[in-house]
Amino acid sequence: MGGSLSEGLRTVFAVVLSCLVIGFVFMQWSSVKESGNTALTDSNSTITQMDEAKYTQYDAAVVTGSEVVNVIKLHQNDQIYVGVNTGSGMVNYIYSGPSLTGAGADLADARDKTNAAYINPNSKFTGKVIRAVNTDAIVGIEFTKS
Repeated sequence: MGGSLSEGLRTVFAVVLSCLVIGFVFMQWSSVKESGNTALTDSNSTITQMDEAKYTQYDAAVVTGSEVVNVIKLHQNDQIYVGVNTGSGMVNYIYSGPSLTGAGADLADARDKTNAAYINPNSKFTGKVIRAVNTDAIVGIEFTKS
């Protein structure tokens, strides 16, 4: 009888120990999974920041008209608009505005001194990044003559 009681206690002990080990493994798995998700979220955020850096560098930056023209040329194949206010009103290039639907003004107008959309290469402009209200995605850069 003493032997079977001892066997029973060993079995109960083994079952309890197995449950504790399994519980510990699940707790560790949950912790590792949460850390992995946090790392993934941080990576995505970093990638987004790096991806947007080509636009955000102009936010609140003061640049020359020559640089504004270069920005228009540089981003002519991107899905953003570049708005320029020379004091005669806003002229949008690449796309007609934040909806990104219609075609923007011709870059040749920005170089034509007789055109109201002329961008003086020596003038100073302050940039502003424009984001879509519903997605927070960058849809444009606007430059206003300082």
